[in-house]
Formats: sequence, C-alpha cells, structure tokens
Amino acid sequence: MPVSPDPNTTHPDLADLWEVAVALPLAHTLTYRAPPGLTPAAQVGSLVRVPVGRRQVTGYLLGPTGETPPGRLRNIREVLDPIPRFGPELVDLFRWVADYYQYPLGEALSFLIPGGAPAANPRRELWAYPVEQPDAAAAPRRLGPKSQAILTFLKEAGPTPVKDLKPRFPACHDSLRRLAARGLIGLEDRTRLRTHEADASFALTEDTENLTLVPDQEQALASIVAGINASEFTPFLLHGVTASGKTEVYVSAAAHALARGRQVLVLVPEIALTHPVGQAFRRRFGSRVALLHSGLSEAFRVDQWRRIMVGEVDIVVGARSAVFAPLPRLGLVVVDEEHDPSYKQEGGLLYQARDVALYRGKQATAAVVLVSATPQVTSCHYAREGKYRYLKLDRRVTPQTLPEIQLVDLRTQRGDKSLKVISRPLQGALEEVLRRGEQALLFLNRRGYSRAVFCLFCGQVFQCRHCSVALTLHQDQDRLVCHYCGYTEAVPEQCPHCQSTAIKRYGVGTEKVASEVSRLFPTARVARLDRDTAPNSGRALKVLQAFAAGDLDFLVGTQMITKGHHFPQVTLVGVIAADLSLFFPEYHAGERTFQLLSQVAGRAGRGAAKGTVLIQTYQPDHYVFKTVQSQDYDSFFKQELETRRQLGYPPFTRLALVRLSGPIEAPVAREARRLAAILENLRTKDADLRSRVRILGPAPAGLTRLQGRFRWQILIKSYGRAPLVHLVQHLRRAWTPPPRSRLSLSLDIDPSSLF
Repeated sequence: MPVSPDPNTTHPDLADLWEVAVALPLAHTLTYRAPPGLTPAAQVGSLVRVPVGRRQVTGYLLGPTGETPPGRLRNIREVLDPIPRFGPELVDLFRWVADYYQYPLGEALSFLIPGGAPAANPRRELWAYPVEQPDAAAAPRRLGPKSQAILTFLKEAGPTPVKDLKPRFPACHDSLRRLAARGLIGLEDRTRLRTHEADASFALTEDTENLTLVPDQEQALASIVAGINASEFTPFLLHGVTASGKTEVYVSAAAHALARGRQVLVLVPEIALTHPVGQAFRRRFGSRVALLHSGLSEAFRVDQWRRIMVGEVDIVVGARSAVFAPLPRLGLVVVDEEHDPSYKQEGGLLYQARDVALYRGKQATAAVVLVSATPQVTSCHYAREGKYRYLKLDRRVTPQTLPEIQLVDLRTQRGDKSLKVISRPLQGALEEVLRRGEQALLFLNRRGYSRAVFCLFCGQVFQCRHCSVALTLHQDQDRLVCHYCGYTEAVPEQCPHCQSTAIKRYGVGTEKVASEVSRLFPTARVARLDRDTAPNSGRALKVLQAFAAGDLDFLVGTQMITKGHHFPQVTLVGVIAADLSLFFPEYHAGERTFQLLSQVAGRAGRGAAKGTVLIQTYQPDHYVFKTVQSQDYDSFFKQELETRRQLGYPPFTRLALVRLSGPIEAPVAREARRLAAILENLRTKDADLRSRVRILGPAPAGLTRLQGRFRWQILIKSYGRAPLVHLVQHLRRAWTPPPRSRLSLSLDIDPSSLF
C-alpha cells in the first residue's frame, strides 16, 4: 500500500536522500527524503509522487544522493508501483539521452517509460508447484484419484496457475490444500502479468528454425559471436541483399547470447513487424519474449515492462521506444532495417533510436548489429572507415536469384489516356500473374485517392485550414483530409472563390490505384494496406495474413508492405510513381528513394518462381533508378557520398535544427531572426566556431503552417559535434519565450527531416 508520511523533516539521514527526476520542464533534478515507513519500497526506478511547490507531481527515483540540498527538505509522498520501471544500469543512459537531445530529464522519462501516471498495482494469482521429495519414504501414500492426478500433472507441467487447473480438475481446492498440507506441493501467491500468446500457425517472415547456414552466414555469425564473447562494445553493420538470411544470422547470435546468460534486444521500424519477428523468436525461444510498441494499450505495455523488470523475459522485440527496455544483462542489440526513418521520433523528445541503441550497447559492453539491405549512407561510411565491423551477405540463401528490375518510361505512355495509373507493361504483367495464379504487390507511398483537388477555372487548390498543405481526396469517405493534423471537410461541388463547378483532381494515391486495379481486373481479389485501412497493428496483421495465406491476388500499399515480409507467391512488384520521393526537398531524397525501391523490389521472387519488378518513372536515366535497376548499392553509395561531401551534409557534418512556432507568423519570424543573430554573433566571436560552423536561415519551414501554428527554422551545420553542442546549449539556456507570445522552441539534434 502507498505510504503517506509527514511532508516535512529537519534531520535527514543522508542514506534516505534520493535524487528524483520529476515530470516538469526543469533543467535539473530535485532531492527528497524517503521517510522510514517508505524506505523499504524506495528503489532506483521507482515511480513516486512528490511535492513541487503546491503541486503533487510524479517522478522517478534515480538513486541515493549523499548531499543535503540547501533549503527545506521535503518528503517523498508515495511509491506508486511496487515494481520499479528501470534499474540502476539505465540511469546513465537516460542522462545521456536528455543531455544529447537537449530535453529535460524528468519529462524525457515520462515520455519514454510506459505508465508514467499512477498505474494499478499488478494483479496477483495463486500458483501450485510440485515439491521435490528428499527420499522415497516421503513419497505419496494413499492419495485419492483426483489428488494423484493433480500431483502427476504438476510434476509433468511444473508450476501452474490454479485458475488453469480448474478446467482440467473441477473443484480442486480441497485436493490442493491436502497436497500442500502433506508437503507434496506448494501454493504461492505470485504477480500476474499479461503476456502475448504465441501464434505459431502463421508467420510473415521466413521460418528460420532448423535452417543450415551457408558459408557467408556462418562467417557473419562467427564475427558477431566473437563480439558477444569479448564482453565489450562491438558495433557491426550487417549488409545483405534481400533474402540473404540476415534474420537467421541475428536469431542464431541471439541463441548464443542467451546461452551465455545475456539478454537480447531486437528493434524493428514498424509496429506491424513486431508480431512476425516476435513470432519467429517465440518459435525458437519460447515464452520468455516480450513485445513492446505504442500500438499496445498502456496497461498492457506496463505489464510487459513489469515482466522484463521481474526477470520473466530474456528477449525484447519492439519498435522505437523498446530501446529503453530494462534489460540489465544485455549482450546483443539488433537494429533491423537500420536505415528506416521511423527510428527517429518526430514529436516530444526527438531521439534517434538507432543511435541510442549504439550508445546503450557501449554502456552494456554488448554487440550491436545494424541490419539492412540498403544501409544508411552514414552507417556504410562509418563501416568502411572502420568505426563499425562490416559484414556483407552478397547472395540469397535460397536457390532464387535476385528479381529482374525493369524501368517503365512513363514519357512513352502519355498517348494512352485510358491508362493513367497502370502503364501498359505493368497491366500486361499483372494479367500474367493472375493467369498463373501467383501474387503481386503494387507500391505507392501516398495514401488517399487523389493528392490534390483544385478549381480548373481559377486554379485555387483546396488546402487545410490549419496546415500549409493540399487536402487529399479520400473517395471512400467522400471527404478531403489533411494527413498532418486530421482536419477534414466535404468535397465541394463548386469553388468557394469563383463558384465554378470545374473541380478537378490531381495525382494519385493508394485508394485510386486499388480502384483502378479492380476496374482492370474485376475477378481479382484486391486489398489495400495503408494507415487508412489499417490504423493499428492488428488490422495490418490481418491483411498481411490474408495475403500470405493466398486469399488475395494483389496487394496495394504504402511503405508498410516494403520491408521484412516473406511472401513466396509474390512474383511481381509494381512501383506506381517512383518519382514522388526523389524530388522531395531533402538532402537525402535520393537515398530514401533508393532504399524504398530496393526494399519493395526484394519482396519479389522469394519462392519457387523468378521475380520481376516494374518501376514506373519519368526519370529513367537518373542514377538512383539506374543503380536500383542494376541492384548496385556500391555505385549508388559512391555517388551519394560524393554529393554529400561537396554540399557538406552528413556524414561529413553534424546538424541541428532550431524551430520556432506560434499562432501568428510575424512574432515567430521576428524571434527567429533574433535567435539567428545570437547564434551568428557567437560564431563570429570564436575563431574555432567561425571555421567549423555555418548558420543557415532563418527561413520558413517547408510546412510553414502545421496544426494551426506557423513555423520558422534555423539550421546549424557543424564539422564536429562539440561546436554544435556548444551553440545549442547556449541557445537553450538563453531563450525564454517573449511575454504573451505563445511561442515554442524545439531543438532537433541530428534531424531526419529538414522539411
């Protein structure tokens, strides 16, 4: 039960003083006393309630402190959960994250750890277990049939919840009491934490059990095992073509880590991938696997977190936030699809989970394996410079060769107005797939029916009222939708500016592609997978299961269909509009395009039949498309790296994005100019900063207005981390919002998007 002590004390015992990170925007931690009645429950990582001024706020205990702070010392009011949220081994990691990403530590913890608000105490349940008998004389004699049956069952099954015995042995309480009285079984009240039920009936990934490793895999595995055995921080980049058996390498490495008494953390970029990857681990390692991602209910996430804390879990599989799972004996960290932009948190604490995983591996003296068929340019550069150990898998482990990739030049298709979405070559290829009873994936990284709706007479584009973006038509809802803030409005019958009825639609989204495919192939079974049709992981999993089971012929989707999935019947992948991401205003647009196309191409030809990929583009001669077609990552890497070198972008520089936002643009612009002047003044006064730092901006953000707030930004580009940190820390300390301005400032270290 929570303890509520007297809130004040005058003679504290230094052993009872605790450092507490409270969920407030404070740049420092606070010190509180644990009174005698509460001391036994106070542990590092405990969620507590403490007084701050006249308020009662939650916080986390970071550890005892040996100093008495000045002023009146106040007491911790309550320990809110008997199970701590983390152990001492994570405290330094949390401090590093708060410092590196320039975010208040207490607020960071409340953002990263589930159940930051008071959570219900874990449920308890009664368990029965067999007791080992010291000699034959203590063997059971003259037991009744039911008691004997229960005892036999427990000896075979081991410790079992009593609730699970009741269906098999109705009205068994008297028998259990008699067995316990004779010392044949024990009865124990245990914490009951919910877990995932294993589903071995279906998998979206290759079955890695009982596979024989090929020599390339064996060599990669041996290197990782050596890193685990060394018990020192060892980072790897495992670069392998699609279907080269990367998963089996890190699953086998996980088995070795477990055999040495170490724990394993596996990160995947999409919530939809946590279940199939989690299934692969549960099939191999049993129930001591936990899944962690934001798609779970808060209560379920807290239970998973508690299972890890009480030692019920050896392996954690999860999305971005799982990198903070409380695993005290961590020996192996895997970041699958390490290139994926989803590892960057884009709201609140703007951390990069891949980089946090590397730092955590360093703290835990663990092996960290970054895995990808299309590594980040930065990661590949570090590997080739020797910062990471480079492991290469050049060939598929199956007899199938890599798919044939063809570029469809859309400039030659303009004459046929009846085929605006599906080109003639792609239509013919789909017809062949349907005739042979195979399957096809159609990829377009934009959902909705049309990308924009406009007036043909006056040219007015229908935009979101809160964001500076065009509204997307969703025909199945008969609504225009903003994909940034969720604003919707009805599809207009006439232009509100000129009253013309010449309302036209421009562009294409997944909804329109699915509609066009259904029109062209009325007998085909077509489904769509994007955030509209599958807003949560459960819905996405059902669609993927139906496709893997052969209940669908064609699956149209966004990047949710591009990575990690194993569909042996897919022989054709079609990319509808490959140019969309190539000309996005980002320095890494070419890299993202290469990665997306290579990943989705890798879904083809993973079964008995050869795969084909058709990429529709207006730029077939661009080096990104040429290197995708030849499946030549090295050539792409060399060209992209040289471009980055000339323009001064990562990996040759470090970036920080300073962004100001507010409800009125003029004060935002004025404050952005003032901050830019402060930064430039600091730079010019220091010779080292002058030579190593550039201040770009201020300028309106690519999305100037988002969710009703205007945004301006300043980009700091630095040759080295130290000058960047110096400027950002100075700015954070110096800035306070002007009175009544409602301005906010965010600092994005290592931004993944400059838009």
